Amino acid sequence: MTLDITVAPEPPRDGRLDRDLSAVLGWLRDDVGEPSEHIGRAGPVCPFVPGALNADAVRFSFHYGVDACDVDELRRLVSCELRVFQRTTAPPKKSGISLHSLLVVLPDATEEGWRRIDESYGTLKDLAVGAGLMIGQFHPACAEPSVRNPSFPVSRSPRALYAIRHMAPHDALFLHVEQRWFRTYAARFASHARQPRTDPLVHELYRSARERHGRRQE
Repeated sequence: MTLDITVAPEPPRDGRLDRDLSAVLGWLRDDVGEPSEHIGRAGPVCPFVPGALNADAVRFSFHYGVDACDVDELRRLVSCELRVFQRTTAPPKKSGISLHSLLVVLPDATEEGWRRIDESYGTLKDLAVGAGLMIGQFHPACAEPSVRNPSFPVSRSPRALYAIRHMAPHDALFLHVEQRWFRTYAARFASHARQPRTDPLVHELYRSARERHGRRQE
């Protein structure tokens, strides 16, 4: 595996980068990239991860010295990462799926920083979705539940981080709640989500969101 890693402001001299990278990679391979009885469906917790790792399509951006307590700093940092990701990765193919992804890792985030990450997530998701991207927040105490199992906190990771990728056909699962998110999704993937052969939950969430938010996006 060839790893694409950037570090800011510079790599720590105490070996922390190796430990942090090992922790994140282990989490990706052994947790996110594997099936779980708690996820409510077959296959890996995140279907993208195994293929993305095998294709060397995951980039890691480590930011040291960021405790994540300053929401404005978080917004600036992640906004910059979103712009760079959009500018430097190829758009999805006809399938609508791209394996390119970016993990923005904040090893020095404190417990208060974890709370700020959660509080500011909606604003950052607005930015990502508006650019045709998806973003997820992860940290050791994250309470974000699995779509199919509300009692399973699926977004817990050994280090605080954001995961960024291109929007995909199944993302009605995550974009059906907010009207502006759903309309961006539907403009790209309505024809997929309307098909009966689509994942039944994706199909149902799309149908109900379409009724709730209106049909102008199609």
